[in-house]
Amino acid sequence: MELKKYLKVVLAGDVDAGKSTLIGRFLYESGSLSDGAMEEIERVCQGLSSEFEFAYLLDSFEEERQGQLTIDTTQSFCRGKRGKQLIFIDVPGHQELLKNMICGSSYAEIAILVVDANKSIQAQTKRHLFVLEFLGVDQIIVAVNKMDAVDYKEDVFEAITKEINAFSAIVGIKPGYFIPLSAKNGENMFKRSKKMPWYEGLPLAERLDSSFKKRAIQDFRFSIQDVYELNNKKVAVGEIISGKIKPGQTVNILPLNKTARVKKINVFNKKKSKAVARESIGLTLDDMSGLCRGQIICKSSLPKVTQEVLTRIICVRPLDIKEKMIFKCATQEAAVCLKQITGARDIATLEPRSTGTATGQNDVIEALLITDTPIVVEKNKGFNGLGRFVLKVNSEICAVGIIL
Repeated sequence: MELKKYLKVVLAGDVDAGKSTLIGRFLYESGSLSDGAMEEIERVCQGLSSEFEFAYLLDSFEEERQGQLTIDTTQSFCRGKRGKQLIFIDVPGHQELLKNMICGSSYAEIAILVVDANKSIQAQTKRHLFVLEFLGVDQIIVAVNKMDAVDYKEDVFEAITKEINAFSAIVGIKPGYFIPLSAKNGENMFKRSKKMPWYEGLPLAERLDSSFKKRAIQDFRFSIQDVYELNNKKVAVGEIISGKIKPGQTVNILPLNKTARVKKINVFNKKKSKAVARESIGLTLDDMSGLCRGQIICKSSLPKVTQEVLTRIICVRPLDIKEKMIFKCATQEAAVCLKQITGARDIATLEPRSTGTATGQNDVIEALLITDTPIVVEKNKGFNGLGRFVLKVNSEICAVGIIL
């Protein structure tokens, strides 16, 4: 399976908005379910003495079924109405698992923000809109779900659309489309709903097939995961973050600050004539000296090598300016600390907070970071693997950030 061919779609939204139900219904109507999946879910629902729920196709953990919430990111592969290959990434909606939502959204190309028609825009929905803008996911569909619970009323849909547009303008992001639907009943999923004749747009499946495109190719960036020695010859293995590469091209190795020429591209001992973003490959250069894990092989315009970066950070938990952390970007790791916090605000209200030497949970801050060794970064613009990072303490993610 070549993941680069799939259009990656993340589903965000409040805890009970119906994200898992939407994906389950999509899998069912697109014919993407494995044999026996429906029968298994029917048995599960009978065991729980509940109605049939498409959400159980996604919520595979027993505690999720009992508690009826998603506790981890789930990826589902399927085809759209016209055959487009899709990956749906279902992420948690509850506040305690915001970091899972951040990680699940970090490589998505499209977002579906699922909103409950029964409710006004929730604090968690606002957080998710902010995270999508933060990560540069700018192709957004707002799915106003559970329209069956409000008798498919147009005025309810219009009120939610107006509310989300107003907050989105503050955040600096603009959803492309709003679709009223009922995932449970299949309304406006694959066919235009007769129960909402006032809606003149496309149903969800057709919108995904027709309105979005994959991101343009960017400059070549390759993150070295390790350097192996095979048959007395060294090969650098890792993933192409962005761009493409061919044998014979000259590349730069940072922060080693040297150039070399690509001799071979290998995948499972087979030579390739070219390789593109998201592929895991082995690279053989004409000069392999000094190469090691964490270095970045690149060409065209070069990223920055530095030990001091200005960042914007979402705090998963409170941070202290004296705290020692690990900066992780691609395969790079470096000890880091906050040198200065220059601004802070609440992620849901966007209200400013006073800056000091500590942050609150879910604060958004602008801060200057200092690393103990040089790192390779560039400003986060669109889908940029060297413009995003995480901060860890004792292997636990405590913050997610972008380079300014």
